[in-house]
This record gives sequence, structure tokens and C-alpha cells, in this order.
Amino acid sequence: MPSSQITDYVLGTILGVGTVGTIYEATEKETGERVAIKKLHPGVSRDKLIRARFRREVTILQRLRHPNIIASFGGGEASDGQLYYIMELVEGGTVGELLEARGRLDWQVVVDVARQICSALQCAHNHGVIHRDLKPGNLFLTKSAIVKLGDFGIARDLHDNDITTTGLTVGTHAYMSPEQITGDAMISGKTDLYALGCCLFEMLTGRKPFLGENFAQLFEQHLHAKPPRIRDLLPECPPELDEIVDQLLRKLPDDRPFNARSVQGVMLEMGEKYDLHAESIPDGLGKDVAAESVTEKGRQILEQQISARLNQATNPEVSWGRLLLVAAVIGGMVIAAIVFAP
Repeated sequence: MPSSQITDYVLGTILGVGTVGTIYEATEKETGERVAIKKLHPGVSRDKLIRARFRREVTILQRLRHPNIIASFGGGEASDGQLYYIMELVEGGTVGELLEARGRLDWQVVVDVARQICSALQCAHNHGVIHRDLKPGNLFLTKSAIVKLGDFGIARDLHDNDITTTGLTVGTHAYMSPEQITGDAMISGKTDLYALGCCLFEMLTGRKPFLGENFAQLFEQHLHAKPPRIRDLLPECPPELDEIVDQLLRKLPDDRPFNARSVQGVMLEMGEKYDLHAESIPDGLGKDVAAESVTEKGRQILEQQISARLNQATNPEVSWGRLLLVAAVIGGMVIAAIVFAP
């Protein structure tokens, strides 16, 4: 296992910057193993609540050992007083980034992604941990299409006192359950299931279930508006998938599925039910690869899409229009310099 001491690493490129921390790629000096290190921003390091949340995240991640949850290797406080923790490096980007690149995902891919998310959520809920910020940007992807749930910064640990003040709303507006919006003290894993419904809706349709222009409108819609049905926007979506997303988005927690495992069961049943005749596979994707189930095919398609996105990011297409525009501007500046030279 990699070292938990930050002095044993050489920090590399910045992988991401959040509101309270920065994530770096890092290499262990002795072994050459690559990891990710999250450091608390110096500007917020003195905030007691933020420090408490950061330490709570480290504690939670060390408890949750699961193939679909970002692995933590421990953390501590650096010599400069900054808190940090070390975690596995996941290099395939996030589901959120994939949606930005593609618009939406094929339903076969969504079935496999949902199966993996549900496995991670069930593990967390079994350990008394409610994520409270499930969204595409917190669903990390390996290059081999394994989904990893990350960012437990505002997670609720039912085995410990809640750091969040009672009645305070926390989370990301577009994915917050009604009970999360109203600041209910007794939230449960059903809150994460509602957010899962929002994520699946977005993955399938390319849009969020509610489209308010500000948080007040979004909150009103989460609390009272009925979301559209998936099949009204995506007719090729299997009815079972449409139905489970609708159940996940119910306003009352008791009206949602019993737990993440039951949702996972629906995904596994779909994987067995739908065969993979050519017409059921998205055009141009993986028809040359044999697969035994929808979930396996979904994994293969997702792996191809991750690879394509990473290749595009590494080798962006040249925009000849922009190059010509830049050349014209530079040429004009040169001519002007010659004409008006003293």
C-alpha cells in the first residue's frame, strides 16, 4: 500500500481545483507508484468547519473499501499546516466530463454505470454513510470503464454527530432530494437514491430532470413538480429503465425503491433480458465485439467512449478557421507596423 506521508511523494500536475481543495497527481519517491493527493486550500485551512469536514472525509474513505469507491491511503497534516489525504489515481475523467463531450450516453452504457454506482452506494449505506452530493462530476472513471464514487466532503456519517447545522441545506441544487432541500434531520440512503435518479435521467437524455434558472426555481420543482418521463424524451429507452428512474425521483422517500441493491437488481435483470441483436447496439459502436449481456456491452461501449474522449483531449482537432483568423490579425498588425513606422 502507498505511504500515507506526503513527504514521501513528489507532487506533479494539478488534476482539479475545488472550492476547498486542490488535487495533484503525485509519485511515491521509493516505488514510483502514482497516486492523487488532495490538499486543503491555504485560504480555508483555518476554518474549523472545513477542517472538520476534510478530516471526516478521510475517516469515511478509509472505512469504505469497495472497487467502485475511490480508495484512500490515509492522510494527515503537512508541515505548513495544510491537511491532505492520499487516494488512488483515476485517469478516465468523470461521467460529467463524458456527458459534456457526448451530450448523453447510450442506454446500455447507463445500465452498466448504474449497476456500479448502486454497488458503491449500498456499501456506503451499509456503513451508515450518506453521500449527499451524488452527481456526474463525482463519478470517476478508470480507462477500463470502472466507475468510482468519490468526493465525500459533505457526506453524513450516521455513526457520528453531523457536522452540518440542523436545518442547513447542503448539496448540489440540481440533484438534491426534497428532504435534503428542506434540511430534514433524519435523512437516509433514499436521499442518494433521488440523486441517482437525477443522474440517470441526465445520462439518458442529456438534460437534467428540472431546468430552473436559479436555485429557488430548482428547489420549487424538486419539491412539487413532476419530472418528465424518460420514454417521452427517449422512445428507445426500455420501459423497465424508464420506470425505475421515475420511482427514484418520487418526492416522498418511502415511495422510492427500498435500497440501492434493489435498483442494482433491476439493472442486472435488464442485462439478462435484452439480447444483443445488431439493432439493439448503438450505430457504429462495438458491433464487431461479441458480448453476452447488455451490461457487458455497455462496459465495452463506455471503454471506447472514454478512450475517444481522452484521445481528443490529448490531440485536439485543429480549427483552421481560427488559425486563419489569427494569421490575418497578425498579418494586419505587421502591415500596420510597417506602414506607420516612423
